[in-house]
Amino acid sequence: MKTKSAKWQLLIFLVLFLTAAKGAFAQTRRNWSSLDQFIHASMKQWKVPGVSVAIVQGQSPVFVKGLGVRNVRTGAPVDADTLFDIGSCTKAFTAAAIAMLADEGKMRWDGQVRDYIPFFRLYDPLADEEVTIRDLLTHRTGEQSPDLLFEAPFSREQMVRRLAYVKPNAGFRTRFQYNNMMYVAAGYAVGLVSGGTWGEFVRRRIFDPLGMTDSVTSVVQAEKAADSATPYVEKPDGKVVPIPWMNIDVEGPAGSINSSARDMAKWIIFQLNDGVFNGKRLISQKNLQEMHTPQIVVPNGEIKSVFFPDSKLLSYGMGWFIEDYRGHELVLHPGDIDGFSALVVLIPELHAGYSVLINLGSGGITYRQVLGYHIADMLLGLPEVDWSAYFHKLSAKFAAEEKQQEQSWESKRVPGTHPSRGLSAYQGVYENPVYGTANISLKNGRLSFRYYSVTSALKHFQYDTFLFHMDENHRLTFALNADGTVASFTALGMKFRRAAGSRKADGS
Repeated sequence: MKTKSAKWQLLIFLVLFLTAAKGAFAQTRRNWSSLDQFIHASMKQWKVPGVSVAIVQGQSPVFVKGLGVRNVRTGAPVDADTLFDIGSCTKAFTAAAIAMLADEGKMRWDGQVRDYIPFFRLYDPLADEEVTIRDLLTHRTGEQSPDLLFEAPFSREQMVRRLAYVKPNAGFRTRFQYNNMMYVAAGYAVGLVSGGTWGEFVRRRIFDPLGMTDSVTSVVQAEKAADSATPYVEKPDGKVVPIPWMNIDVEGPAGSINSSARDMAKWIIFQLNDGVFNGKRLISQKNLQEMHTPQIVVPNGEIKSVFFPDSKLLSYGMGWFIEDYRGHELVLHPGDIDGFSALVVLIPELHAGYSVLINLGSGGITYRQVLGYHIADMLLGLPEVDWSAYFHKLSAKFAAEEKQQEQSWESKRVPGTHPSRGLSAYQGVYENPVYGTANISLKNGRLSFRYYSVTSALKHFQYDTFLFHMDENHRLTFALNADGTVASFTALGMKFRRAAGSRKADGS
């Protein structure tokens, strides 16, 4: 039984608690004004056309807003419903689809991939025998992602079949190696198991129940939408220009979802509430938490230094990175595709989360990190860090390293050399079992390289090595047979053999 004194102490405690809560809420509201100001100022600094931000606390969105323009030419503004490509943030949706099928007993995290895709094969015998859905989703198959495949006109099934010819560069389950194609395969499995397609499943089982009415799984659909952001990139001269939409629909399960701030707020609420939305459970708590649980350590390297500069320990779950950030756990995933940058972050201890969507590639990726960490600091109440200064310095460092690499190449170049054969001898069709065909042609006395949608002039470097440009300069080296005929070329670590039927009548 409480005494009168105890009752008064309890009453005083409640008054103080409610006063503090009211003050905290008022402070939170003031923070949104300061966040507005920060975004407006930093967008100008980073030349960002448009930004869409959603912040969730508990089961409610507390900040859902578009800033800037979705189209510079027309001046059309970004609003809470403007669609942006979320890139690799799509991966969490693919993992969620598998979690739903696992709840129904139709798939298992540790089920062998061939149980769901009968023709699935990997080059390494051990990986081929043992590979599971969990291995696909945690980037631990031992293979690097054959992303050049996305430039080819292959179907999703054809790309999955070609994984059988990708040679591993690490032991099975020994190393984290980010691999978009394994998510394509996982999404393809979702389609086969559900009797439809990955996109149909995501729409029916995730978008519709969450009320994500504007979101689409197709870039083609997004491009046609009335309220979609135009993709932009920053050129080397500093100008921000629009670019054509990159159709990655075939890559869908790894990165083709387009969404808005309003819709992403619903996705975040669903994630924060252990698979429940509006009182309805869509994923079991166990399987949703499995996606957020570390599965493999992400080693030090470029991914960590660029995207997670303050992390002492970084790991990957299934469709999510798990980062310790300044003493706090963040569950998150960045997304990048030509002309767009995105970020989704969950802060479990606060029962809060947020998304950042930007219609700028290149520099937008860096700005996404600046804004993302600024919001994290604000929500966690941490001392402010000048992330803009940090990432400007990091960008300058990478630019200097790239220039140094080019200078290193040039310093090792042997001057005065020439190709072993006349340029016409290098013409022809070249084949690779994973990537298909590439063409070397001669026009106006100059060789050029074409791989489906990728084309570039070839500039002689030394001997039988040429330079071609794809995002940056790369080397392409031809090899000859014993009789002097051109046999193959190697570029980007891939060997293309000359097709027999493409040899010229002169024997070259």
